Amino acid sequence: KQWYQRRVAITAGEITLVDYIMFLFLCLVGVSGVLGTVPEPTRTWQFDQLLDHFTYGEISALTFSQRIFEYNKLWNCSADGSVGPLFVYTGNEGPLESFYYNTGFMFDIAPQFNALIVFIEHRYYGQSLPFGEDSFEPQNLRFLSSIQATSDFAQVINYYKTHYNITQVVSFGGSYGGMLTAWMRLRYPQLVDVALAASAPLPMMAKTAKPKQKFFQIVTTDFGMANEKCPTIVRDGFTKLYSMYSKGSSAYADITSSFKLCSSFKKNQFDHLIGWVRNAMLMMAMVDYPYPAEFFGNLPGWPVEAACNILIDEMKMTNDPVKAIAAAAGLFYNGTDGQKKCFDIYDEFIECADITGCGTGPAAIAWDWQCCTEFQLAYPSNNVTDMFPPFEWNQDIVSKYCMKKYGVSPDPIRASREYWSADFKAASNIIFSNGLLDPWHAGGVLDDVNESVKSILIKDGAHHLDLRGHNKKDPESVIEARKKEVQLIKQWLQKSSREISFNVDSPVF
Repeated sequence: KQWYQRRVAITAGEITLVDYIMFLFLCLVGVSGVLGTVPEPTRTWQFDQLLDHFTYGEISALTFSQRIFEYNKLWNCSADGSVGPLFVYTGNEGPLESFYYNTGFMFDIAPQFNALIVFIEHRYYGQSLPFGEDSFEPQNLRFLSSIQATSDFAQVINYYKTHYNITQVVSFGGSYGGMLTAWMRLRYPQLVDVALAASAPLPMMAKTAKPKQKFFQIVTTDFGMANEKCPTIVRDGFTKLYSMYSKGSSAYADITSSFKLCSSFKKNQFDHLIGWVRNAMLMMAMVDYPYPAEFFGNLPGWPVEAACNILIDEMKMTNDPVKAIAAAAGLFYNGTDGQKKCFDIYDEFIECADITGCGTGPAAIAWDWQCCTEFQLAYPSNNVTDMFPPFEWNQDIVSKYCMKKYGVSPDPIRASREYWSADFKAASNIIFSNGLLDPWHAGGVLDDVNESVKSILIKDGAHHLDLRGHNKKDPESVIEARKKEVQLIKQWLQKSSREISFNVDSPVF
């Protein structure tokens, strides 16, 4: 309120020299942080959100508390009193902290725009639970969907625009959050002026992508680029593991020992063990960042190369490819600190409707539900174009799983029907960025669609690396990508500003 009053005073010309010096001082304090670091939120608050945006009657009056992180020290620092834009992050399938502290790019560039930064937690994740501990009961999950989530975001954005006199909004998101941010521009162009959708596999989701490489093939390529021997070691490891399993209980002790399992291996655990190893490999490919990071675990820089070195070193020591893949997978689950003495494969990996995993904890249930109703994102593995055992994953298999667990079946065309499929010719002001190390890039928008729907490819980029904060170890390709993104955001906001000025007397909706 004090900031707003000072802006009004400046605009009206009611400003003293002391006021002006204080104003500039506050601005300098706000932007004096180290580039690449993410400050604590200046405000954490709960938005009173509608439970159902599409129902009339009693349910339409029900609400829940949606968590918001706000950072306002960089906002409204123009001496002429002009209001900076709103930078909003459309929350993903996890607690808000995971994305706030791993999206430093927004904070790095906010001083150039005098932007107010807001992160909105996705319903049913983190602390934004409509029914508290009962949110994940089957009868309560029906209010969890991407279209409800984008409607949530619209309500929050509209609140900021009306209460803070903000005229321009830039939406950011990575992965599923990137899909949501692109959909925000499509569904609510009057609320969102520009969208940066990083690592958003929309064509894959819409079943319109025909990639040259598929998901698990790209993981294999990543490991092969680290060392050409690594995919062969992984293949040999899985082959030998299947052979050990086929021998029956006589080999179970060796499997327990090789993988350092906390409890003795049992016959019915084999498929889950395979998934545990596969999940570790693909997750390290996704977050193959050039420096240590803790986004999905405490991993070293270039974790694929680190895992590959483990594979090679273990083969030199034991000549056992099973122990090699076990040790490489252990890097992901044990991290660089290596504090675990043994592995609980059911605690560390949860099987679900998403072949690439749903994470752990309550968020895993929520994402499982969404994959059982809206999304089918990944391809099966085949051991021909990739290093993983053949694993069929199709609509029939997913439908049986979902029907058994939740009593629902995925609608494979729902997202396409609701969100323009992958046809963005009529869209505008959307940046689709993809890192070519990221297995998800095969399902992304990889070419410019028109003059204002642009694709940016990052040669040495993993999963939405461009959204992370500046780091001295950043490859040149991501540095150049961020420059292009800033240039496009400025260009489109300037165009939007001219349009707003031209339509100044138009009614606001």
